[in-house]
Amino acid sequence: MFEGEQWFTYLSEGQKDLVKQAYDLLERFERRSTKSETPEPHDYSFVVFSMAKAYEGFLKKFFLEAKLIDRKTYEGDRFRIGKALNPDLPQRFRGRWWLYGPLTEACGDEKVPQKLWRAWKECRNRLFHFFPRHKHFIDLAEAKERIEQLKIAMKEAIACGVLE
Repeated sequence: MFEGEQWFTYLSEGQKDLVKQAYDLLERFERRSTKSETPEPHDYSFVVFSMAKAYEGFLKKFFLEAKLIDRKTYEGDRFRIGKALNPDLPQRFRGRWWLYGPLTEACGDEKVPQKLWRAWKECRNRLFHFFPRHKHFIDLAEAKERIEQLKIAMKEAIACGVLE
């Protein structure tokens, strides 16, 4: 299905396991009978979580190999992808770790950075944080869409040509 695709082969073994786990969970719940006595989950965000975790690892490795961050930043615990990819980050907060601009320049336009940002925001941040005024519960079809969105973001990042 995806194992031979370039974005997947780029991942570490641990990240590949996370991707496989996300697809496995998705498949299990898609096969599940609606006649099951077990109630359906209220929110399927957990199905996306493994893929989102693999995506975070993908982005860090991608930024390192594209020479947008150094090894110390890659291995450290202070780098924040949400801040690095946010196109609307106020100018005063855009330091050496703000990567949206440099990535736009490296890719030649905003298409890939915008896709990476949207995938991060919609498939990770909004799903795994609780906001009292914003309910972000998703059904199984939406979980499938989010997994696909993450896959496409990684695929297009690789195709951008930054790593060549």
